[in-house]
Amino acid sequence: MKISSLIERLEAWVPPDLAESWDASGLQVGNPDNDAKAVFLCLDISEATLNEAIGARANLVLSHHPMLFSPLKTVDVRAGVGRLIHTCLTHDLTVYSLHTNLDKAAEGMNDEVAQRLGIGELEVLIPSQQPGETYYKLVTFVPEEERESLLKALFEAGGGRIGAYEGCSFSTPGEGTFFAGEETSPVVGEKGVWNRVPEVRIEVLFPAANLERGIAALVTSHPYEEPAYDIYPLHTPPTRVGFGRVGTYDPPLPWESFLARVREGLGIDDFRIVGDPVEEVSRVAVCTGSGASFISQAARHAQVYVTGDVKFHEAQEAEALRLSVIDAGHFALERIFVDVMDRWFEREGLKAELKVYKSTEEKDPFIFFHKGEDL
Repeated sequence: MKISSLIERLEAWVPPDLAESWDASGLQVGNPDNDAKAVFLCLDISEATLNEAIGARANLVLSHHPMLFSPLKTVDVRAGVGRLIHTCLTHDLTVYSLHTNLDKAAEGMNDEVAQRLGIGELEVLIPSQQPGETYYKLVTFVPEEERESLLKALFEAGGGRIGAYEGCSFSTPGEGTFFAGEETSPVVGEKGVWNRVPEVRIEVLFPAANLERGIAALVTSHPYEEPAYDIYPLHTPPTRVGFGRVGTYDPPLPWESFLARVREGLGIDDFRIVGDPVEEVSRVAVCTGSGASFISQAARHAQVYVTGDVKFHEAQEAEALRLSVIDAGHFALERIFVDVMDRWFEREGLKAELKVYKSTEEKDPFIFFHKGEDL
């Protein structure tokens, strides 16, 4: 499989235009025309993670945090980002990042955190209205013996794809009628008379980008001189995606039981708490990474907010709004990226042809020091 084909499948799940305008998600460096040999998953692009990828003989690295956030005026290969770029090019690594678009996407980072904490009845905390893709149904009529060859041509033109499924179509038998003039050469039936012939109605779904190619394939591959076909525009409802999730515990959890969920679900021992304990936790909001800017929205929908990177004045805002906040740390909330992506490869059935490796060397840059302990 080409890396570019794999990226297309990723972008069907996590569209690039879902990312924030300031973000730098997408291709970072490398050649997408290469064949994908093995995939390496990591939170950050660093010398350590690139060395892990090289050791695993992977040539596609998928990261959550982009390597290139700002335009480069020079590339100094001796240090910093320049050194990382040099390593990628030297070892023919292609690097692709899924950042804020994966934070917002369904089954992305925020859904993962909410599921790990066992929160139910999930809704998007900060919705982003994302227009649905435009689809068309292409319908035509063909003799039964020509059905398979025509379907093959339509599928090769980009039709018949629904989610992770390919080769999707629907066929029903029927009867076609026509009068063939003397100047015609009908494949079935006769000239100069009214004809009734058995035909099969074929329906194939096409995204707007592939429709013209599908019509051309139909006209070229159809056995009839004048193939009849219909095009039906389909209404695809917009998808509601966005930052954060909010949901419920039913029945509510005692405060200590909720804190145990945080520890176990995120695999952490230490976190910061803002505000008073909630005797019975029933409504919880979450936002991966740095979600302190959404404290006011979280306070409108939840009793407790789980996020990271909360600063002093943001903590004061939460106190004023009587919102309890669990600051679990940026790393703890986003190292789950490797599991989110690993599960996608499993779901797509790609592990049969691609080896997928997860970083084992990444760690939180912060050390939590407790009185009486040795550093």
